[in-house]
Amino acid sequence: MRQAFVPIGWAVFFSALALIVPVVMGRLEDGLWTFARGAVLGVAGSLLAVGVALIWTGSRQHSPPLPAGVRIALAANIVFLAFFALELSDRIVRQEGRIGYWSTYLHLPTLAIFGGLVAGRRWAWWTWRLVSALSVLWFVGFAVLVPFARLQSDGIPIPWYGRVYVMAITLAFIAILTAAFRSLGRPETRNWFGLPVAAKVSKPTVV
Repeated sequence: MRQAFVPIGWAVFFSALALIVPVVMGRLEDGLWTFARGAVLGVAGSLLAVGVALIWTGSRQHSPPLPAGVRIALAANIVFLAFFALELSDRIVRQEGRIGYWSTYLHLPTLAIFGGLVAGRRWAWWTWRLVSALSVLWFVGFAVLVPFARLQSDGIPIPWYGRVYVMAITLAFIAILTAAFRSLGRPETRNWFGLPVAAKVSKPTVV
């Protein structure tokens, strides 16, 4: 269980940082200080403290580290948890509390998968590998459409640099999800989740 302190701490820490970003952006845009922004900032500050405490506590333990493949899969999951936290904060503080968005509904399932990965549950391995594979295919298809699709923001077509930004984020997600998919297939990762590892077939030698 002590092995989980560090990854959980990083998940909390980066999610807290993501919550702060829209608050700062909103403050710079209009110079206002609202109750919602103060509440989000207060929650983010508390989560930052919790995250640092978990990382510090976990780093002082002498338990064996998680396999590299597990750490990569967890890191990819943490990226999406932070992204969903950023989206949620943005909708609370900059979009008048309109939180009914696709990222809001994916936050809790992603958090559940993270918990399953930390606990070494087989269902989490299968779920995250399937999700990462399907998501890579979806983002690749989306990347192909970005240069030609009619992209809008609040009903206004986005400029060319907006398309570049969308493409960059899409390619980043593809790279992250691909790394997660490949890391889950490593033998040491499968062993950690208690999954069978395919035996290597030795090549015949020519005498």
